[in-house]
Amino acid sequence: MPVHSKSSFDYLAHLKEAGEMGNLIYSANWSNTSLGNADTWPQNLLTALDIILRSKFPMFLWWGPQLIQFYNDTYKTTLEKLNKHPKALGARAQDCWPEVWLAIEPSIEMAMAGDKMLEQEDQLIPKQQDGHPANSFWVFNCSQLYDLEGKVCGLLVTFYESNSQKKSEHQIYDTLRQLAEREARFRSLLADAPVAIAVFKGRELIIETVNEKMLEVWGKHATIIGKPLKVAIPELEGQGFLEIMDEVYTSGTPYYGNEVKVFLIHSHKTEEVYSNLVYQPLKNSKGKTDRIMLVANLITEQVKAKLRVEKSEKRFRALINALPQMAMTSTIKGKMTYFNKRWYDYTGLNPTEAYGSKWLKVIHPDDLHETLRKYNLIRSGHEGGEFENRYRSAEGTYRWHLNRMQPVQEDGIVGLWIVTATDIHDLKQLQQQKDDFVSIAGHELKTPITSLSAFMQLITRLQKHPETDFLPTLIEKASRSLDKINILVDDLLIASKLNQGELYIKKNWFTISELIEDCCNHLKIEGIYSIKATGDLNLKVYADPHRIDQVIINFVNNARNYAPESKEIIVDIQKIKNKAKVSVIDKGPGIPRDQIPHLFNRYYRGDKSRSQYSGLGLGLYISSEIIKKHDGEIGAESELGNGSSFWFTLPID
Repeated sequence: MPVHSKSSFDYLAHLKEAGEMGNLIYSANWSNTSLGNADTWPQNLLTALDIILRSKFPMFLWWGPQLIQFYNDTYKTTLEKLNKHPKALGARAQDCWPEVWLAIEPSIEMAMAGDKMLEQEDQLIPKQQDGHPANSFWVFNCSQLYDLEGKVCGLLVTFYESNSQKKSEHQIYDTLRQLAEREARFRSLLADAPVAIAVFKGRELIIETVNEKMLEVWGKHATIIGKPLKVAIPELEGQGFLEIMDEVYTSGTPYYGNEVKVFLIHSHKTEEVYSNLVYQPLKNSKGKTDRIMLVANLITEQVKAKLRVEKSEKRFRALINALPQMAMTSTIKGKMTYFNKRWYDYTGLNPTEAYGSKWLKVIHPDDLHETLRKYNLIRSGHEGGEFENRYRSAEGTYRWHLNRMQPVQEDGIVGLWIVTATDIHDLKQLQQQKDDFVSIAGHELKTPITSLSAFMQLITRLQKHPETDFLPTLIEKASRSLDKINILVDDLLIASKLNQGELYIKKNWFTISELIEDCCNHLKIEGIYSIKATGDLNLKVYADPHRIDQVIINFVNNARNYAPESKEIIVDIQKIKNKAKVSVIDKGPGIPRDQIPHLFNRYYRGDKSRSQYSGLGLGLYISSEIIKKHDGEIGAESELGNGSSFWFTLPID
């Protein structure tokens, strides 16, 4: 609770007049610190500040659980030499003094817990005088400050030079006593410290002092005290630590290491040990390093846990990248955190272009709203689900994908979503083709069946009058309708056999021109079209004559149906190396270039505006499969206005 009011003594204004540091404390913005605005500070803090600011001795104050630091003008000079002023004002003690914090933190914690106050007289402190090292003796006093509940709320430190270069025997004895007490306290602190501590003497790194925590880390007993480090722990050779410590000793510069790995032998077994450590050089009265203190905080389990997580994440990403589908991971809030390699390869984007919500731009605009709706709906549950949409490829085309979302749960709680996108574009097109085929097949079969039914009804009525001239015409038309039905059913049966791998080939030697002569009688009977065989009329092949007959009939019927004005259809036979090439050529209107690659696809039907003919779209597909079973090739060439050529090849040998 604030202790100030408008009618009370204005302590803050009073502090402002207490030198440079008083003015700095008054002017600083304390609202963002743990202390809050200065006008809310408790009276004991203001009183302590008033004491140190007006003192002629170097003094500083650590206040509160975070040990916020204040100091006076005299102590400012010391901090300036250390390049710590003015940032030291208001800083936490551990942030201001990182180079010694590991060593002094236990003592500070003891003082803040209410232990006896610290006091030293004639403390030897090395310093610089006129650019040269010199020794000086100082008085050091640390007093606890208490709040109204009797708890320590701060430490008030007085620090000044005594200049007592010569001491009496009593002073020397008292100093030795204090040193002994301090040594005892240090050893007690060392033994109880929660971190591993060791002190090494000389460049040989003789183990002088070591606590139980460090012995436990090393897997050794106290018998190693007095031995050189490389003798006591020979496995350190070759790991670089002895070299680092030698550099610390010779340079006088501390070394800090985070997550440092060392191999130590415990019970004849080599183990990995991780720690955050500092090698701190300790200097004698002449300013030279004669010892090194090692302070290590063991973090082996934490580092190994982190490494296990990293390894698991690496395996997970390797698995995701091995998937043939596009794959993504999403947080429970819907943010995409990872895309696999297949996703980047397909979309052509890089990680920067996919960051945040930018990845949504590869979804087809017509699918975006529904995609987000279903994505968020599935994410709101725990069971997973799927939906379809179109993604844009690197080439700019859109393809249909089936998205499956699966939650990754731990203890029943969803922590991550995995989304896979499988390309179903070809399957979707095939399904559409099948749907179209069912509709077409129904229509194509219904037409001749309806005609046949009508013709049969008329024939039935006229059977009592067989002498009528109209009866033969009806019988012929009924026969043609029946032929159409047979052709459609045959195509369906052959296509079914092809799907099931049951279309067998029975090869014999035969002359191609003779097969052409026999297979096209239906056109000759009509008397409208003529079939002309050209080329090598004596060329023989080893193939299934019945199936090759089907192919030629399909080609010839296509020429008649799609080029009705071309009354002469040429069937050219050529021997090209070890192959026989048969081409059916018409002089019709030709086929658009963009349709040619699809002509031999199942269910494909060309531009119906070019012909009155209709069918199931299976003829050329069946022809293609028959030729493939003969290890031949099939194709078509066409130029608008100049006719078309459908051809196939068969091996001769």
